[in-house]
Amino acid sequence: MIGKKGGVSQKMKYSFGPVINDSSRTLILGSLPGEKSLAMSSYYAHPQNHFWKILYRVFGETMPDSFQERYDFILRRRLALWDTIKCARRAGSLDGKIRDEEPNDVPSLLALHPNISLILFNGACAFAKYKKYFGEPARPYRRMLSTSPACAGRNDERYRMWEEALRQGTGR
Repeated sequence: MIGKKGGVSQKMKYSFGPVINDSSRTLILGSLPGEKSLAMSSYYAHPQNHFWKILYRVFGETMPDSFQERYDFILRRRLALWDTIKCARRAGSLDGKIRDEEPNDVPSLLALHPNISLILFNGACAFAKYKKYFGEPARPYRRMLSTSPACAGRNDERYRMWEEALRQGTGR
């Protein structure tokens, strides 16, 4: 049976809706929320994920506890946030365990938001899944080092990469 591991069927896991508005200029695409994020119904909720820490450090602001305030921050910075995968079966949180995925309709989102001028892929899986379903992005893009705790030991390189891309994408 598809999605079985150790005799137990894996439940389908679903991404969240996009965080975007008409001012957004840079779209950050992840793969699929991990277990902690799904449990908290919030993007990048695992405390060891570097995503929010990097963004707030780049822009020199203090990170709030509230995810709604974090989403408001994303929008104020003319960023957008979504995932390449709409739903999939996965044991745990590792991207390498994703099976039976269905993509989010990223091309339609981009068509509705023509001001998006840069796509940042948060990790290799996000880019690979986008390319699998939609081909090479038609807009400028960058494949970023993942902010996941699974991508350990490259913190300085990761921060510099994200800082450069975010400053490029927001004109700072």
